[in-house]
Amino acid sequence: MEKDRKADENDRPPYAKADRENFVFFELPHEQPMRLEEIIPGREIATPHGPCWLSERPLREFWSPMPSMPPPDPARLWFDIETQGGRGQPGFLFGAVFHDGHEWILWQALARDPSEEKAWLHVVTEIVHERPRLISYSGSKNDWPFLQSRWSLHKMKTPAFHDHLDLFDNAQALYRGVLPSCRLVTLERHLCARWRESDLPSGYIPIAYVDWQEHRDGRMIAQVMLHNALDVVSLLELEPLLCVEAVPLPTRALAAPPPLPQQA
Repeated sequence: MEKDRKADENDRPPYAKADRENFVFFELPHEQPMRLEEIIPGREIATPHGPCWLSERPLREFWSPMPSMPPPDPARLWFDIETQGGRGQPGFLFGAVFHDGHEWILWQALARDPSEEKAWLHVVTEIVHERPRLISYSGSKNDWPFLQSRWSLHKMKTPAFHDHLDLFDNAQALYRGVLPSCRLVTLERHLCARWRESDLPSGYIPIAYVDWQEHRDGRMIAQVMLHNALDVVSLLELEPLLCVEAVPLPTRALAAPPPLPQQA
């Protein structure tokens, strides 16, 4: 993994464009602290376990022009989560994209502090019940087991799902040894021709969340939500490229077989 990270540092294909050419980022009119609602549209919602925060908006308001998309099956849910660290630490952000039968929706549920995690898990349970066909990137190995541990901790029932397509497995099968790594950002650069120009690196996410809890400056948590949104929408763009039998890029050259022994 360390080798992969180093390989990605300067791995920008010449055809990759900055993400700002496709995505509508938030604008900050001044350098003073701001409320989250002033930056990203959303609202507080009530649950049987207390409140949490929800942003739900048409995907076209964030991503334009959109590329070829997977079939608009309302039962499918492309998702990614953000947490305060590894197992045992709270989760706080569940980002998803789905088709509501009319258009694509970008959906993000936020626990504004750890006291809202149970309410946040309740909202996640509801959307999984509504859309039980899951799509993620390494989510079957990381995100979903993490959520299961948090539901268990809070003595909540883990929602059942119909199936779970983990695109990381497809990426490994197609591109391991072909691309510098199978990290999501690497696939974005080489397959989607997109470069994250000003994204908050994933390693800073827990730090940013702690800073948000202390200062309640919406600018910081908005950066986390932007990172999460970019992760989720990449799944939509990558799925048609990864769920194929043919490899879109040339495969690694194989060594020629040794010559057969000459017969006397």
